Amino acid sequence: MPAIAALLLSTLPCVGQTTLKDVLSWLPADTESVVGENGPFALPDFDSPPPDLRQPELPVAELERQTRMLAVGLFGLKNGGLQKILKDRSVILALEGSRRFRPPANLGEMRYEGCEVLVFGPAVILDRDSFLKNAANSAIRFEDVAGVRIAVFEERQEDDVWTTFVGFPRANMVLVATDADYLRTTLKRMKSPSGPRALPDSLGEWKYVNTRAPVWGLRHYQKLGANLDPTSPFSERADFEDAMATGLAFSFEPSARGKVTVHYLSGNNNALQTLQEYLGAGEADTASLQQTQFRFRQAATGVIEASVTLSKEEITFRFLFGLMGMLGHAIYL
Repeated sequence: MPAIAALLLSTLPCVGQTTLKDVLSWLPADTESVVGENGPFALPDFDSPPPDLRQPELPVAELERQTRMLAVGLFGLKNGGLQKILKDRSVILALEGSRRFRPPANLGEMRYEGCEVLVFGPAVILDRDSFLKNAANSAIRFEDVAGVRIAVFEERQEDDVWTTFVGFPRANMVLVATDADYLRTTLKRMKSPSGPRALPDSLGEWKYVNTRAPVWGLRHYQKLGANLDPTSPFSERADFEDAMATGLAFSFEPSARGKVTVHYLSGNNNALQTLQEYLGAGEADTASLQQTQFRFRQAATGVIEASVTLSKEEITFRFLFGLMGMLGHAIYL
């Protein structure tokens, strides 16, 4: 690295190792859903061809790739060639916070306001200046947001145009956001956390999520604006309305075991059926269910637990689509 570039990068703060608690304290207080990933891991290959659903078994490497994309999907967009400078870098922690989910214009992923944060090891220095220089060829503009230089990009996905905001608030950290206000609040709270935390520890969902698992997440359903969100159980547009729903939590064990546990918090008598339908168990035949090893039980009053060992490819993707839908990231096909 040229000496001048190294000097410029050294001005970016990099204080110790950022923790999950730190990142949660930065997110806006009205964040509704988070998905986290623990490393070390490399960013998945977003350009790999889609799997052949005719194959009976899902390879372990493909399951790993699919689950690792849950919290870093925005990094799959072009973003001025961001993937290139991050390739082969070891991610220590990834976290996505999101809110205000809205359906796409036609097909594709739900729109939302949110931010994905990637944290690398303390010794890593990302080449921010080189990225910003090269991004001048594709960015629609540059902004200063809370003291951080941000490159703004637009990319068409189906009938929607996605706007992303890319910045390097620390030498070993990069983030991609979908909304300027969400980004601004995150960066301001990064400098000086204040006010209530997003998804505080007092929420019941935290009891049922293992934040040390390779991939995990939770959503605490909010009623404000829910009618515009077809993934909210409070919306009249939802596939499964549930006025008594509270939220959900999930954790993946290592991909070699292919096991995931989901907890759905609701006082509704039909909560079990709702969870089965969302996760694809309601559509599967008995033989497929046995091979996929769905197990449902009442974990506590108002809590339904689904324990799933993913093996059959078609069932696995149906399950992942359902889980992402419950988190607010449904995909319209």
